[in-house]
Amino acid sequence: MELKTTLEIKPTEEKIHPHDRITSIGSCFADHIGSRFEEMKMDILSNPYGIIYNPISQMRLIKAALNEEDLNEEHIIENRDIYNHLDAHSIFGKKNLIELKDGIREASTKLKEYLESSKVLILTFGTAWVYRYEKTQQIIANCHKLPSQNFQKELLELDDIVNEVTSTLKFLKERNPALRIILTVSPVRHIKDGIPENSLSKAILRLATNKIKKAIDKTYYFPAFELMMDDLRDYRFYAEDMIHPNNMARNFIWQRFRETFFSEPLFAYCDKWQSIKNDLNHRVMNPGSEEHVQFLEALQKKLNRFSVMGNVEEEIKHVEKELENAKSQ
Repeated sequence: MELKTTLEIKPTEEKIHPHDRITSIGSCFADHIGSRFEEMKMDILSNPYGIIYNPISQMRLIKAALNEEDLNEEHIIENRDIYNHLDAHSIFGKKNLIELKDGIREASTKLKEYLESSKVLILTFGTAWVYRYEKTQQIIANCHKLPSQNFQKELLELDDIVNEVTSTLKFLKERNPALRIILTVSPVRHIKDGIPENSLSKAILRLATNKIKKAIDKTYYFPAFELMMDDLRDYRFYAEDMIHPNNMARNFIWQRFRETFFSEPLFAYCDKWQSIKNDLNHRVMNPGSEEHVQFLEALQKKLNRFSVMGNVEEEIKHVEKELENAKSQ
């Protein structure tokens, strides 16, 4: 007897390969996916502007990067001696205004480079609830703890999301026709808006992704939200805040992502990297011995061979230093 529902996901025909450049933008789930690829030493840019929850703000950042436009200077605010930008995450907060602007421009330049050269773009929509800045009447990404009277809270309309995302992605595909797009709805619950309000928000985002998928060539939907809500469907898969998926749930969703999008060469790549990671984490019993030196020399060769696929520059430098120390003992 089955005691749970199991979500069947059909693997995509077009897969992710070891040499594919990837960009991941969106909510904290986009950060999580990005960190997984970073751990695999793949070429990925993950949330260069920090976590961005709503699709309208995500599209504004993409368009600004592609057009090499500065973000709206009227959205630069000062609060408690810290400068922030309402269209970016608080990780950019600086005491110096010039440093804030430089950091944002650097992120925009990097995003443009990756958008125009990536093989895969992962977009994660977190919420359809947004805040409109009274001063400019524009939707912003982050309130940065300004008083609530500066903003008007509202729920995005389905057509507004679909039209904005579709037009932006078509513009992006003109620059990068080979780009494949993976859409997800974040499994993180935004219950501060209210549980019924969160359900309404997720429903709008899910409808939007379905329409966008049909409108844009080579666009896929990965059901992270459904895996959390229907396949796992138990509070034991949540962290203590009862909002975020816990480590067990994240591992489960990541495994399903791998099964859906990974190519056979990428699985082989992962096996090679895992073998190297095991060696890097190996506990040395007799430092400086001939056996230790031989082990490090073998590991050095493995890393050098792997470097044509993954970015292991730091690991190579670490092993070189360890080898030098071992030989000097």
